[in-house]
Amino acid sequence: MCAIVDNNVRHEVFSPDSQTPAGRHFLDWLDEGNGRLVVGGKLWRELSEYGHFQKWFQVAITSSRAFRFKDAKIDDKETEIRSSQVCQSNDEHVLALALVSGARLLFTNDLNLQQDFGNHEIINSPRGRVYTTVRHKDVRPTHRNLLNRTDQCQNKRCSPR
Repeated sequence: MCAIVDNNVRHEVFSPDSQTPAGRHFLDWLDEGNGRLVVGGKLWRELSEYGHFQKWFQVAITSSRAFRFKDAKIDDKETEIRSSQVCQSNDEHVLALALVSGARLLFTNDLNLQQDFGNHEIINSPRGRVYTTVRHKDVRPTHRNLLNRTDQCQNKRCSPR
């Protein structure tokens, strides 16, 4: 299943120094091959500035645990979403990545983005789901349940082997 990690939680997943238990659980899920991280566009540019992410991504891309979508395609969809003025957040680039990639799982602590990701006018068929550590940094049953779902991606390349 495809997933997206927002820039505001990158340290919780990829940084050994500030990783949270729930972030580590998410990374283990990716590393075990149960999920695939998708990146592209502005989110790729944000994440690639982070050294811990770069190191992980270089290994993950060669083992098909991550996919990079063409920036131009994501950027075009971002412009389309922005012009619709339906978003509460300023994260049209994350929503664009979800629409282009088919990913329906997002790890973020941005409350406005969480609302946008759950908005059926933006993300639909299937609806978006949010993995968050706003309230709890430890691994909760809801975290486990989200990572065990199999209906959160429309992209066959992201299916576990």
